[in-house]
Amino acid sequence: MKLKALLNHLSIQPIMEDDPEITGITSHSKKVKPGNLFFAISGVQADGHQYIQEAFDNGAAAVIGEYDENIGPGVYIYAEETKRLLSLAASYFYEEPYKKHKMTGVTGTNGKTTTSFLLHHILYVHGITSALFGTVYHYINSEIVKSSHTTPDPVTLQKMLLESDDDVVVMEVSSHGIEQNRIDGITYDQAIFLNLTHDHLDYHGTMESYFLCKSKLFSYLKNKGTAIICSEGEYGKRLRDELRSKNDLQIWTYGKRKSDDFYIEDVGIYSFNLVHETLQVTVSLPLPGEYNALNTTAAIAAALDYGIPIKNSVEYLKSFGGIPGRFEEITLHNGTEVIVDYAHTPDGVSQVLEAASKKAGERPLYHVFGFRGNRDLSKRTDMIKISLEYSTKTILTVDDLNGIDRNQLLLETEEAIPRTSHQPVIIEDRTDAIFFALKEAPANSVVIITGKGPEKYKETYNHPSMSDLASVELYQSLNKPTLI
Repeated sequence: MKLKALLNHLSIQPIMEDDPEITGITSHSKKVKPGNLFFAISGVQADGHQYIQEAFDNGAAAVIGEYDENIGPGVYIYAEETKRLLSLAASYFYEEPYKKHKMTGVTGTNGKTTTSFLLHHILYVHGITSALFGTVYHYINSEIVKSSHTTPDPVTLQKMLLESDDDVVVMEVSSHGIEQNRIDGITYDQAIFLNLTHDHLDYHGTMESYFLCKSKLFSYLKNKGTAIICSEGEYGKRLRDELRSKNDLQIWTYGKRKSDDFYIEDVGIYSFNLVHETLQVTVSLPLPGEYNALNTTAAIAAALDYGIPIKNSVEYLKSFGGIPGRFEEITLHNGTEVIVDYAHTPDGVSQVLEAASKKAGERPLYHVFGFRGNRDLSKRTDMIKISLEYSTKTILTVDDLNGIDRNQLLLETEEAIPRTSHQPVIIEDRTDAIFFALKEAPANSVVIITGKGPEKYKETYNHPSMSDLASVELYQSLNKPTLI
């Protein structure tokens, strides 16, 4: 592709004599290959303009940056909003590959992975090939690809869309991905809004900014595209009302009210009733909790929009095999049930502990979790309060340090503990904390470990384990019942 043709697509018309062939696009100077177009991005941790010389040294045909001055020995082009232009350029360079697929974007503070997996499963069983882009992993052309970000960087994202031969692409869309323009250059057939609760305020600043970012996903919908919105909570209602002024969208709501297009009732431990128009069906819960009944409803509604009857989806979900790190269960030799879950927000922790509490019944419930360094401090006290409310015993530990001192994170954790008669235990080492809970919890009780789900440990702990589930399995192997 010629540089001038690409620039013309970006509405950039510089005065230049040469028109080199562009062989690729990148914003990483070390990845530049001869003939590449390099985008200098000013990020939070680094300024790409500092690496322009390195990009030219590695063979960049041209550089686009936000500094209004000639930089470097080669072709330098000034432009604003290089993050957005990078995404648009990547989409155009790879011939707008989203057009090959039906596109579904799923956003919300909690439930993106669960809803995406459920929809992917329904499509798969129905015979519709589906790619899955998300937090746990990416799934393209029936193969699993390692995931490093919920929403990949724009060049990787466009390459994945190009490589995928799947009929449908189901994408988790994070607020960071939207804010950083990673999905520019894509339009969606469907967009799903699950919820909006306290999270990422260290990044977005306020809940209003967080909502405006999340709601922006729906501006990427095609004409006559479908918006599927959970009406539970003020932000879902607000989004619904704002979108209803747009006549070019089909808007479906789901929730617990008869005014919703899809509404749930009689949510039990194993099933719930779903009503849509004149149809009422009983749905087996693929994962426990009312919040998962809502996630399941979102997936069923999205499948219906793609032509799959509700009764078919209900039948398909009976074979759903679960999700790594989402209410993942293992039973110890002494009958204690251990749950590993990714929940890491006040609302997420509240939902998963409510489900675990119902599962435990009168049995003791132990909760292990910790916080990450350099993350939102304002949610920590609320999360501890929620844990103390539901749990027989709360064991606090650490999560990823993210560059801060372990003692500082422990001090921040101590400062977040509310002054109540029921106090948590703090155990610095995460694997020690898990072993403590599993050892102290009486036989046949319930232990839940939240915060990391399937994620690998970034820190080195006292026990040789790489994840929360692996720590549970290690404890199990070391504490086999004695044969008499």
